[in-house]
Formats: sequence, C-alpha cells, structure tokens
Amino acid sequence: MKKYYLVLVILLILIECESAPAILKQQNNWQQLNLGSFKISVPQNWKYEDPGEQEDSFVGQITGLQLQLSFDYSGMGYANHLLKTEKEYLDSREWWDDRLTLPYWGTKTKVHLPDQLQKNKFPKANYIADLTYKGKTVYLPIEIPTIIKENNIQVDSDKMYVTKTIWPKIPGKGMTGIYIHSRSSSLNFQMSGSNLSAENQKLALKAFKTIQLKNK
Repeated sequence: MKKYYLVLVILLILIECESAPAILKQQNNWQQLNLGSFKISVPQNWKYEDPGEQEDSFVGQITGLQLQLSFDYSGMGYANHLLKTEKEYLDSREWWDDRLTLPYWGTKTKVHLPDQLQKNKFPKANYIADLTYKGKTVYLPIEIPTIIKENNIQVDSDKMYVTKTIWPKIPGKGMTGIYIHSRSSSLNFQMSGSNLSAENQKLALKAFKTIQLKNK
C-alpha cells in the first residue's frame, strides 16, 4: 500500500513539472502593446499596424494569423458603438413603424413581453409595445433583429467605464468586439473583428480583458 502511494506521489510530481513549463510558455507567448492611448496584451505573433496620419480619433489595426482587429479610440465620442443590446434596441425605438397614424413624439409607450393571446396573434414578436395617444391604445409587435439574437452581448461597468463585449454564438459567424465608454467624459473606444475562428475568438476575448485606457 505504501509503495502504491509512493508511485502516485511521484506521478503527480512529474505531471506538475511537465505542466509548469507549458503554463510559463503560455504566459511568455504574450506581449503588452503600449500604444499611448491604451495598452493591451496580445499573443507574440500579433502586431500593431499604424495607418498613418489621423484626425479626431486614434484608429489602427492589430493583426495576426487569419485575424484583423480594428480599433478606434476617440476623446470626442466618435467610436462606433457596435451592436446594440436588446435593451438599447428597445430604448432606441428603432422598431417604430412609420405607417402608424400615431405621432412619434407625444405617444406614451410601454414595452413588455407578449401574453399568450398576443403570442398567438403575433407569433414572431419578442415584445409588444403598447402605444397610447389621446386615450387610444395600439399594440405593436416588436421583433428583435437577427443580428442581435445571433450574438452574445455582455455589459459590465465599474466606477470609470461601461463596457460592452460582443461575440457570436456560433464562432466564425459574426462580430467579436468590445466597446467602452467613460462615465465622466465623452471618451469612448471600440475594437472589433469579423468571422474570427474559434481559437482567435477565444484569444481576442482574453486580450480584451487586458485593455487599459488612458483617460484624457
């Protein structure tokens, strides 16, 4: 029995010794890019490409094997907001139907999930908007755009920034990106790529977590 435990301990030590260099190698295969306006850690074989003279925003690309991530750092808030979340889409009222006889301004709006009767009447509706004007209410079905449904969209925040991270539910089909905006100024930032492989998507999401913005 003692001999069995001794062999087991030796095997565990050997496994740990073999895995340690692999972990170290993984860490050593990453580099930090200090681009002035922000810092980001990326794999060693990824590089920054300078687009040359710029105005209003700091834009550029980070490229790797079958990978291209474009970024825009703007102190004026010009960076693209990327995809809307469901809430942003609903709040934006982009679902409004111009064929309605109700005025866009002055109509009271309440958005909610459809009840069973409404599901039967509007089978494609994800939400229902109750639109009330001068005592008359119209029920408008709302369908969330496919591009929003096809992506994971996660929103996080801290005392300085609100961050939106986006990645496709099916790797290789859609946008992988991050959007950040300051809570105290017009500063915003985005970095994104399209149709990344599953491996590059995983690496990009890991790199996004290392971004440090210089708050102007």
